[in-house]
Amino acid sequence: MMTGGGFLKHGPLGLVSVLWAVVNVILFSSKGVKIVDDSARYIEYANGLSSGFYFDSHNFWYIGYAIYLLIIFKVFSGSMVAVVVGQYVLSLVAVLALYRTAFLLWSSIISALATCVLFLAFIDISLWNSYILTESLYTSFTCFSLYFLVKCYKQGSNVVLASIAVVVTFFIKPTGIAILVAVMSVLIYNTLRNVSSIFVRGLILLGVSLVLIALVNRMITTYLILENYQLGEIIYGVRAYHGEYPVSALMIDPPGDLYIPDQAQQPVIRVLSFVVHNPIYWTKLFALKVFYLLSHTRPFWSVIHNLFSVTILLPSYFLFFKSLRSANEKTVIVFSIAFLLVHILSVGITSEDWDGRFLVPMLPVLFIIAPRSLQRTPIDIRNGESPAGDSR
Repeated sequence: MMTGGGFLKHGPLGLVSVLWAVVNVILFSSKGVKIVDDSARYIEYANGLSSGFYFDSHNFWYIGYAIYLLIIFKVFSGSMVAVVVGQYVLSLVAVLALYRTAFLLWSSIISALATCVLFLAFIDISLWNSYILTESLYTSFTCFSLYFLVKCYKQGSNVVLASIAVVVTFFIKPTGIAILVAVMSVLIYNTLRNVSSIFVRGLILLGVSLVLIALVNRMITTYLILENYQLGEIIYGVRAYHGEYPVSALMIDPPGDLYIPDQAQQPVIRVLSFVVHNPIYWTKLFALKVFYLLSHTRPFWSVIHNLFSVTILLPSYFLFFKSLRSANEKTVIVFSIAFLLVHILSVGITSEDWDGRFLVPMLPVLFIIAPRSLQRTPIDIRNGESPAGDSR
């Protein structure tokens, strides 16, 4: 009989570990270490930080990943293999954390196992463990953040660890702001429930909104958002592609009377001004970016890959909304919607990527919530364990 309580003292975690090994050993054997275009700037920033901290207006928002690279470089003498192995190891811990998160949240072994099976079956998540890119670390720390946040929510513990995990996740890549906004949304929701004055509620919402807008404005200063709008690209850089794949569906011809805001304006004001003056064109761009993000399909991917994505994602989206509708825990609903919405808006307002990697960090939340509707009892009692994994 299991004594319970420890992170690794939950029987199904062994099965989850075996499933992780099957998927990731195959991927590491076939992919090895992948260094791509964006890898260079992360490596450069990490090497620069070795001489002391300095602020890079663009790469600062990826400093969490740069520090990870710096630590690995210091310990393993700049080994790229060590970087990737580290990402694989962290991904194992992350999927175990994902299981514990789902179990703590729903008190169901069935739902927790289903979460991990979906996570591992969607191969494109684990694929990024081989790349010198932010996606693997960002996804892993999203899982860690979710675990400690749920521990806080369910047990009132690990507040410090949850705060650290959220801050680290935020600084791994710019869309890390999603987890910050999700946590703030929960705090604001719980605060407003205890405030009767409409005026005070308005002040709180206004104050938080202004802070977030100022932060976003600072973060997007170096991004060529308006320039991308002028090109009509759904997938970033697609107009420069000259190959065998059909890419016409990934572009929109801009109208001849396209309004371009003054460059002297603040980035957020420029984007809002563009939207107001070009509503139909911008809506088309936004809708297509979100479509390719959420469907995880591309005209240049194989039919099998596209069908595989749709086969997993469409039922997951359906079960996600079904689970939220039946959930009594408003905190979970607020957090999940805020987290996913920020990711969706981030892509819709900027651009979708050629390889579809921007969807990957959204999937831990999707796959935790979706299987809830599969559970048949409030808790699957196993070897006398309680919902928190403690023996009774």
